Amino acid sequence: MTTTPTTTVIRVADRHDIPALTATLVEAFVDTPDAAWLIPDPGERRHVYQRLCPAILTHTMTSGTVYTSDDHAGAAVWLPHTAAGTPDPHHTALVDRVAGPHAGRFAHLAALLHEHAPRRPHTYLAYLGVASDRRRQGVGTALLAHRHATCDTAGTPVHLVATSGDARRLYQRHGYYDTAPTPVHLPDGGPPLWPMWRQPRTRGVGSGRES
Repeated sequence: MTTTPTTTVIRVADRHDIPALTATLVEAFVDTPDAAWLIPDPGERRHVYQRLCPAILTHTMTSGTVYTSDDHAGAAVWLPHTAAGTPDPHHTALVDRVAGPHAGRFAHLAALLHEHAPRRPHTYLAYLGVASDRRRQGVGTALLAHRHATCDTAGTPVHLVATSGDARRLYQRHGYYDTAPTPVHLPDGGPPLWPMWRQPRTRGVGSGRES
């Protein structure tokens, strides 16, 4: 557990945190551009995300790590990836099960993310969400800094995909850079996505700029 200068306490989440973090992540993601592309109808989108978020949290608590601020104002969902970048079949299966008739678009997004994932070992930030009334108060920064400290010590790079210009600028402030010369666009007039990469701040495994 760590405390930032703004007194935001970050810790590993467990199953008791799932209900509160579900509410936070649904609020954080339900109106994002990529979510609107995945499920155009707002009511149906919220319904799906209310089932999808706890499923993802439960799965990640066994296959990766979920960090939360102690007041549940934000959460970061981290997954390890191998050099092959193979999609997690269990994650794919749970999305198919929960998304119902929207599974095709979720599958298209997953395939696009896989296509642009680096083929070298790294840690993957799958989701970073902060409650709307706590944004721009350092919660996202605290969640990132907590994991970055571990990655820097281990010499582990980080990959993520920013789904908005605001998110991209946040990540740039924390040492991430674009891995493609132009953003990746979802089809049918969908929003842009920015695959990004962060080198560890100490020398070790995975150092060296991704080309």
